[in-house]
Amino acid sequence: MDASAFAIGGILIQQFEIDGHLHWLPVAYYSKKLLDTETQYGTGEQELFALVEAMHHWRHYCRGARHPIVVLTDHANLVWFMTTPNLTRRQLKWAEKLAEYDFNVTYREGKKNPADGLSRRPDYKLPKASTTLTAAEMVRQSFRLGSNDYKPVQEKLYTFAVMTLRPRRPVRQVRQEDVVPNINMDSGTTGTPAVRDLSARKASRNGDAVVQ
Repeated sequence: MDASAFAIGGILIQQFEIDGHLHWLPVAYYSKKLLDTETQYGTGEQELFALVEAMHHWRHYCRGARHPIVVLTDHANLVWFMTTPNLTRRQLKWAEKLAEYDFNVTYREGKKNPADGLSRRPDYKLPKASTTLTAAEMVRQSFRLGSNDYKPVQEKLYTFAVMTLRPRRPVRQVRQEDVVPNINMDSGTTGTPAVRDLSARKASRNGDAVVQ
């Protein structure tokens, strides 16, 4: 069994005699994507959680087994978890569930543990978070963080205003200073940059729109 940052997995194997030789063969496979709250567990707790979930999933195999079950893990601290009396409330709850089974925990390094692949399934991996800010959100964030770099915000608002204004014919070029006033951030004063009202239009005789 094994745990990763986003999933847990395990392989149940049993020894069979074939042609007079003993072979360890897989009986069942198990993997599960972790919930958001479960991804917040520490590494040791995730390994312990993987053991609890695997035992419960294979309870019809593991309960009342004729021989003690050998649990192979690449997390050495899991061996310590099974012997220490200092457990959290959640860990005590898991320990009560594990008390139903007869098993021993043995350490095995990760490269020799085939269960690693089940806990690292690419379709279980959490997507990377992405953030898209609107022009208004950029302004709010800039002032909230006390940023003096107002040029990117000014340019964003200018582009936003030009895209909003769509006259039927180009009447004149919109200057950046007409849309966003200069802001003196070095003096220590703060304020919210305002976009001038672009909806005010005056119809000329030929139907063109004129920005006032």
